[in-house]
Amino acid sequence: MFLRKRFPLLVLLVLFLYLLTVLISHQLQVRNFLSYSTRPLWDKPDGPTSVLPHFYAEGVPIDADLCALHGWAARPADDRPPVWDAVLVSTELDLLEIRMHELRDVVSTFFIVESDRTFTGIPKPLAFAAARARFAAFEDRLVYSVFRARALAPGESPFANEIAQRRHMDALLRAHAAGAPAPPLVLFSDVDEIPYAHTLALLARCAAPTPLHLQMREFLYSFEWPAGEGSWRAQVHRYAAGDAAVGYGHSQATDVKLADAGWHCSFCFRTIEEFSAKMEGYSHADRVTDKSLLDPKHIQQVVCDGSDIFGMLPEAYRWKDLFTLMHKDPTPSAVHLPRYLLQNSDRFRFLLPGGCMRNSS
Repeated sequence: MFLRKRFPLLVLLVLFLYLLTVLISHQLQVRNFLSYSTRPLWDKPDGPTSVLPHFYAEGVPIDADLCALHGWAARPADDRPPVWDAVLVSTELDLLEIRMHELRDVVSTFFIVESDRTFTGIPKPLAFAAARARFAAFEDRLVYSVFRARALAPGESPFANEIAQRRHMDALLRAHAAGAPAPPLVLFSDVDEIPYAHTLALLARCAAPTPLHLQMREFLYSFEWPAGEGSWRAQVHRYAAGDAAVGYGHSQATDVKLADAGWHCSFCFRTIEEFSAKMEGYSHADRVTDKSLLDPKHIQQVVCDGSDIFGMLPEAYRWKDLFTLMHKDPTPSAVHLPRYLLQNSDRFRFLLPGGCMRNSS
């Protein structure tokens, strides 16, 4: 009789302990669900709030009239700054190749910093150094430097290595800017944040404000999966060597962004191994809460269905955006993508609609 009366309580206790165990072992996913699902109630988007209209059509010259349409004066031909592109590279050689060819007619110097470790401190080969011949067309305007990262102490944030690598890039830029005849216009962005060539040409030929953030069209895994227009961290600075206020960063530098200024293709990798390497190696590696997320079958599935690789809800600040991003539709359109990508579609088929199947290295 006693056991029969206590049995429901024992069942409830077991269920409570089970749920508690699940919550503790999946606390990141639980926090993500609770915070992201209610975000429209209590949060607002971070980043710049002032959006500058962007005017461009194929064939329209980038001249004084187009500058005036943006509300900017045209720069005299002898006062146009050189344009530099500065990126940190891990394994993203495909996107780097597409990026450099997109910008080849407007960028005078490409700065590349590559680390011998991931942000989480895992040793890695120097991918760019090994494949440098692939970028031979840019050798005469390439500045390459290796950053020696370190293993992290227990509990230390991967941002320690990321910040140190960014400071390494900053020192490299300052050293070259000190000898430049005029302050260059420098693009700070990740490899997968690729501005349109005409965007940088516009900013070089017109007296646009600096610093200036670049709003970009977002894609996930390939250009088949549009993911909104929330990308804003790419930024352009008029870079003077002695200006201590300017540092190579990826956070908000001003409240102004230029609309529709490029493509942000996140996790757009050729091989399964590249996906898992980034998941374990970048600054948000704590999102890998279960090793099953690294299973090649799981990675292949999310690449083809467009769902989140970490099983997390999307970051959205309006209910309609949340539901749209949770249930993305693939696009069959490959219009207005990087020219070099389409010219070499046989090599980059995995980035185009219908090319979701990935290979192992």
